Amino acid sequence: MKRSALADCVASSLLCLAVTALLPGGCASEQNTLEPDRAGPTSASGKSGGGKANSGAGGKATGFGGSSGSPSGGKANSGSAGTSPQGGKQSSAGMAPTGGAAAATDKCKTTADCTQVTGSCFVCEAAGAAKDCVDHGPAVCDNGTLDPCETCEIGDIKACVALGQPGEFSGGEATCKATCDAWDTSACSVCGNDKQEPGEECDGSDNGAGGAGAGGAGTSGPGAGEHTCADEGIAQNPTTVTPCTDECHFDTTLCGGCSKGVGTCLAGTNCSATTCNRAECKLGTSCTLDCGGGGKSCDDVRCNHDATCNFKCNGSGHCTGAVCDSGSKCTLDCSGGGSSCDGSVCKAGASCAFDCSFSGNCKDVNCKPGADCDFICNAGGSVCSGQATCGAGKSCDFQCNSSGNCGGLAVTCQKDSTCTFSCTGGGSVCPKASCETGSTCTFDCAGGNCNAPSCANGVCTGN
Repeated sequence: MKRSALADCVASSLLCLAVTALLPGGCASEQNTLEPDRAGPTSASGKSGGGKANSGAGGKATGFGGSSGSPSGGKANSGSAGTSPQGGKQSSAGMAPTGGAAAATDKCKTTADCTQVTGSCFVCEAAGAAKDCVDHGPAVCDNGTLDPCETCEIGDIKACVALGQPGEFSGGEATCKATCDAWDTSACSVCGNDKQEPGEECDGSDNGAGGAGAGGAGTSGPGAGEHTCADEGIAQNPTTVTPCTDECHFDTTLCGGCSKGVGTCLAGTNCSATTCNRAECKLGTSCTLDCGGGGKSCDDVRCNHDATCNFKCNGSGHCTGAVCDSGSKCTLDCSGGGSSCDGSVCKAGASCAFDCSFSGNCKDVNCKPGADCDFICNAGGSVCSGQATCGAGKSCDFQCNSSGNCGGLAVTCQKDSTCTFSCTGGGSVCPKASCETGSTCTFDCAGGNCNAPSCANGVCTGN
């Protein structure tokens, strides 16, 4: 053996001992360097010791995430001993995930998403890194604390007009049920049942006690005779009859053009921002309500009979609770992010056009039977919801294109009405339509969702 070869052998042995101390088996598969001109012994896999590192117990690990036995000549993979491919690339097992831990997923958004069972109260709340329905156990009724899943406590009282759907109750007070999970509305007044109840001045054929006559004169008995402006103490048009409204109050707009006691009566004039709150546009006049931009608010405005009202509530303006009376014409521009015409009412005989496009909101709108309503809710983020009835002889148009969402708007197309629905583009959702016999409904839902309309035979066309 040559001296240089001997020196190399000794150096190699010393290096092997050092590596073995650190990594057991670290030199076990190293090729014998004493005879460089001879092929090394065949390994268990049949590969020559002079070739690429095999997958046996030997081989210097080039990565520490995989199993022992990583090949010395190639990159370590994650397989178990004796299975690593020669020179194979490192696999993902045993390595830290490239994207980090998977994000936790919420199992609910609100408590309404939780299924309640007897004897428990499941509340949607944070449970670790995500929301889940957590059992708080049964609520303890009448302990002076409003526990989860309780609506009220024994002895609590609430005005009926604040309960139910908008306009469902017209007066009275509700009390808490003995179970604390709901309000008892049996004492609430219901407008439209032809019975005058607490909080109502009249109800259909039961037109109340008649009220005080002009100058405090005598009164007529309940239901005896028609109620007039004079009975309301209004000098203007004293003999004009004040009919009962669908809110079960006497309509005093027929006396002087605006309701009795209203703070702001716009006699064909305009208003802006908070000066419009609870204002009325006088009967038969034209008014502009400028509440556009910067979160301005024009709430609870009333457009009286035969008036024409232009609501400018775009650019984050708010015109919530607007009421368009019979015979009125209203245009409501609630387009743009943050804009709202929520809770608006379009009464029978009124004509209303809602523009809630480009992320505007027209939620909980009520277009009553006999009204003529059009909706534009185009572009993503735009939302229209509530209910609308397209009556006989009316033509109603609903546009919810380019990801507009009208899925929460229930539309009834009555006999002899014409309804057009346009909901094109991905993410677009049409109103939930019910097209009765004798109506005409046309749908254009290319790329969008028609929202499974209910159609009598032959009344629906389109795609």
